[in-house]
Amino acid sequence: MLINQEVQMLDTVLDLSQLEEQLGSCLTDENCKRIKLHISFLKRLLLRHSVLRNHCQSLIQDVNSLFRDDYWLRLEIQAQHIEPEDDVLFRRCLFHFATALTKVSSRPSTVFVFDTNIDLLHWHRKSFRLGKELNDAISAWDKRSTFARSTTRAIAQRAPKCLQLLCDCSPSLTKQLHEKGLLWFKSTTHFRQIFNKYPIKDKNSILQSALFSVLKAYQPDHFQVIRITINDKSIDVTDLNDIEPLLIEQLQALANSDKFKGELEHDVVSMTIRFIANLNAIRKVIQSNKLLINGKGLNGFKQNNYQVLKKAKCILSKYQFAELLLLLEQYFGHEVHRHYYVDHLLPFYFEKEKKYRLIDYGEVASKCPGIMAEIEQIHKSETELLPEKNYDMETLHTRFSKLKRLILKYIVPTFKYELASHGIRCLSIKKNRIQKALFQQLQSDVKTKVISVRSGTSYTEAIRWLMLITGQQVVEAFKISLKRHQRHARRIKMEDLYSDDELRELIFYIEKGIKETDNVKKLLALYFARIQVKSCWNTSPMTDIELSDIADVALPTAKKSISLLIQKPRKGYDIDTYSLNGRTVNSVMRDIVYIKDTLTQGYRHLGDQHTQKYLFIFKEKTNVSRVLAGNIIAHIKSILNRLGCTVNYDSMRIRKNGANHLYREVAKQMRAYESAKLHTFDTFIKHYQRVSEQKTQQTLHTAVDVMQRYFTGREIDPEIKVLMVDDSSTQKTPTGECASQGNDAEASQYGKEHRHLSGGKENGWCSDFLACVWCKHFRTVADPQHVWQLLSYRDYVLADMSASISDIENNEFQQEAIAALHQRVDDILEQVAIKNSMAVAKGKELMAERGMHPYWAFAVTSVKNVGDIL
Repeated sequence: MLINQEVQMLDTVLDLSQLEEQLGSCLTDENCKRIKLHISFLKRLLLRHSVLRNHCQSLIQDVNSLFRDDYWLRLEIQAQHIEPEDDVLFRRCLFHFATALTKVSSRPSTVFVFDTNIDLLHWHRKSFRLGKELNDAISAWDKRSTFARSTTRAIAQRAPKCLQLLCDCSPSLTKQLHEKGLLWFKSTTHFRQIFNKYPIKDKNSILQSALFSVLKAYQPDHFQVIRITINDKSIDVTDLNDIEPLLIEQLQALANSDKFKGELEHDVVSMTIRFIANLNAIRKVIQSNKLLINGKGLNGFKQNNYQVLKKAKCILSKYQFAELLLLLEQYFGHEVHRHYYVDHLLPFYFEKEKKYRLIDYGEVASKCPGIMAEIEQIHKSETELLPEKNYDMETLHTRFSKLKRLILKYIVPTFKYELASHGIRCLSIKKNRIQKALFQQLQSDVKTKVISVRSGTSYTEAIRWLMLITGQQVVEAFKISLKRHQRHARRIKMEDLYSDDELRELIFYIEKGIKETDNVKKLLALYFARIQVKSCWNTSPMTDIELSDIADVALPTAKKSISLLIQKPRKGYDIDTYSLNGRTVNSVMRDIVYIKDTLTQGYRHLGDQHTQKYLFIFKEKTNVSRVLAGNIIAHIKSILNRLGCTVNYDSMRIRKNGANHLYREVAKQMRAYESAKLHTFDTFIKHYQRVSEQKTQQTLHTAVDVMQRYFTGREIDPEIKVLMVDDSSTQKTPTGECASQGNDAEASQYGKEHRHLSGGKENGWCSDFLACVWCKHFRTVADPQHVWQLLSYRDYVLADMSASISDIENNEFQQEAIAALHQRVDDILEQVAIKNSMAVAKGKELMAERGMHPYWAFAVTSVKNVGDIL
């Protein structure tokens, strides 16, 4: 009864006539009934809820106040305090009143995107500021989005959902968002840090990405996204930019490089995937090494002895780390060697190969860490002082390899305590007890065939070397005898040689592969095998052949020929010169010329200066590398096996075969090799295999060491130049005068042939006096002394050479060369006679009276006294 009386009293007080009058001017046939109905609904709601009456006074007096100062929105917010049904009805009344006054598509608590109103009233009622900023942010996103309209709408719908999930994670976080609004996210980095700290249920971060997109559209300067563009991909690297901005510049430069653009024969899609994988790997490493990278970018990876790279190896997978290494090598412009980032790897740099070989002392370090500092110091000292030693890097590498095995196999198992206490010097304590015990154990293992004689000897040599360089006494005890081993090693075992049938099969598949393959690397390997089978040259010297070792020989006989220099380390770096002409195995010559001028010519210029000078080089993608002795044989074997060859390609069995033996025993003549191949295998083994090397070298010393070098790498000049006066402006030679100024092609060729004599030092002068008469720098003087020099050369030196080749089969080449030299001297003497006939006559008198000129005493070993004629 009381409530009804109060309602009646309010009804008499509540006056909506002004509202009705204002809306009445906007009535149409379409909305008349709807507006009147909702005015009655509003009156009923105002009578029922005092909270609405308190906030609707402005609305009752002026309906247009709905559109001022967010009044409409504030009324909707206040409606949260009434029953849900009345709340909905009240908001509907406000909407219809507004639509009567003007064209309105949505309420202020919603935002219209594409074809959908997204309701944000929930956010407005929690925080007016947060709701308003979220509305503005979504509106900005709708205007600036370049996506399809349906995608734009979907992202707009996901953003509030993401924010709600984040608020559900932490009450304190919700409170801060309500107080500070969306700009509580201070920056892109802060935004990501929040989601890392409070992870939400969001597969593939779809919701998080949507919220960030909306925030970026709302405040683009506040929420910047730094991206790296590679090909058709754009990668967000804002987090990396916050840590190290320099890094982004460096990575973008790499992304723009020819390699990652696919312009160096790389697949564009593959290179893009690999670059993105590198970004993820770098992100993973940098997160835990921010201070080491700060201010340095990618250069930070090599700071403090590659400390960050060492940590990266532990953090990343093998694939990720391998890709990171390739990226860093491209940026640094040089190879990142393995010993830079792996501890306890001892590096040995081989100058000729321009490569490091490594010995892993990791196991030694784990079993006896106390001696690693001492070993590393010995390694450092030995490598730095190597030029002063009487051994090379190959020997040093071998000794450290043997030392590692000695420590692990012999010292640590028995003398670990002594080694840990005294280090390397434990070998000499207690009157060399440990050293003697090692020698005794090695000798015992050799006798019981636990290890080979060679292994035992090399272990012993390693111990002696270690004792000497550490200043300890070497004990001469428990020596290992090599006599019996050497006697057995001289025995020829048939199973070590290829049979005729095996050789035929190898040759067949080599030729088949050459005809069928179109891969440059495989083709080069097969040509390498073809040359090795024909010539039986060792693998290492073959891979070391340089273009300057190959010379076109301009013979006076006008016949085509080339010469090839091969340096053999096992012969004291002696140089062997092979003369390849039309009557020798000219196919070897053709193969070499084909590799040099055709097969490798097209890509040789792509290699670095060091690589370009070698004969055997191959191309993979755009990388040009030289063939290495350590892997070429395995590559050839793999190719032949895939072709169906049942005989394993073994360079040792080729090297031990009769063909190579003939090269070694019979003056390295290709013709002898070819004729021997016409015999059966049994005949060949019986008659050629066991030729005495000593006897052959005594007989052929002149032919081998002199004749094959006559015209190698020198320009043949038919013009004869005779001077009237010796003005001392030229160099003196046994034959005459030399007008060379030094450091020319002749000097370079001579230096390559006699590198072992000069100890590797450069010499600017040619000293091959036996080839002077055909050289363009040769001069003679029209006087008796110079005529005497020429006659001594013709009648003594050439005669001695001719006698030395008399017992050589197939010596036509040497005979032709000697005849050409003899005729050349005669031609020179004729020219001298034209200018000064008395000089020739007096020169002959000196020859008759005094015999050979003293200048030529070095060349003819069979002449003991001047004047003795052979």
